[in-house]
Amino acid sequence: MDRIPKKVGNYMELTLQKSQKLQKFHREALYPLFEQVFGIPPEMLEDYYSKGFWNPLYCPYSLFKRNRAVANVSVIPMKWIIKGEVVDAAGIQSVMTLPSERKKGYMTRLMNLVLKDLRKYPYVFLQTENPGLYERYGFKQIEEQILIIEMLQDDLVHKHMLKKIDFNYMEDIKLIQKCFSRQVENSQVFVPLHYKHSMLLNLYNPSLAEKLYYSELLDLLLVFEVSEGVLRIYDVIGPTKVDLDDICRIIGGRYSSIELHFSADQIIETNNIKTKKKQGTLMVKGHLDLGNRPIGFPITASF
Repeated sequence: MDRIPKKVGNYMELTLQKSQKLQKFHREALYPLFEQVFGIPPEMLEDYYSKGFWNPLYCPYSLFKRNRAVANVSVIPMKWIIKGEVVDAAGIQSVMTLPSERKKGYMTRLMNLVLKDLRKYPYVFLQTENPGLYERYGFKQIEEQILIIEMLQDDLVHKHMLKKIDFNYMEDIKLIQKCFSRQVENSQVFVPLHYKHSMLLNLYNPSLAEKLYYSELLDLLLVFEVSEGVLRIYDVIGPTKVDLDDICRIIGGRYSSIELHFSADQIIETNNIKTKKKQGTLMVKGHLDLGNRPIGFPITASF
């Protein structure tokens, strides 16, 4: 454990713990932070860990007062396809400070330390609904788009071809893991790779879990919903390369337009396609020039 002396209140000393292989005491010390900052109950995190879902590359930088974690910034190595090339990058997540310990400079200290350690990466990504907090560290918002296709569908027959995935059953979890193990990317312009751990964590959110289906015919996971005459597709995961007609054929339903909420240049031709701005949360530190190609970060990969 590296020690960082700092006078706080009654000269109480802070210590820094960086765990490249996350230890049990460190993981459990973060639970109160997750609960107080993000409202994530410890039982859910323990269930996530006990099922083997926790990303083994997760590396937290935490400030402790005695044995209590008061602030944290975590890092995960990531691989992306960017403009046709696989690149190494890093993701920053779990940025949190106990409410009672804010405005003491802890987050600035941690962010500067983390970014110093991540200088070898050409890109560092994070997600936030408060971009102003990170602009001073050199992060910039990534403009994301939703792809819009006008397509009249009035077929209620095919939905029985899809299996509703229930995240509570191990058989369905194995289906998710199988589809990720041989995943064909939906984009060669901008897409994260190997985001199974993020997907499994996000499925604890019922609003996402209820949108997850499996097609045995195409051996694919589909994350979608049909509402108000619109088919919204949030992700397509599996070993089979498909086009939009394949997907619509198995989904069926009644709708007059389709929205693709992720980079989908391998599913449909995206040149000159109609788009609308997505309320994205992704930021990047590093020079990222994608030209005018429309891209979107899938909610299933949120970290």
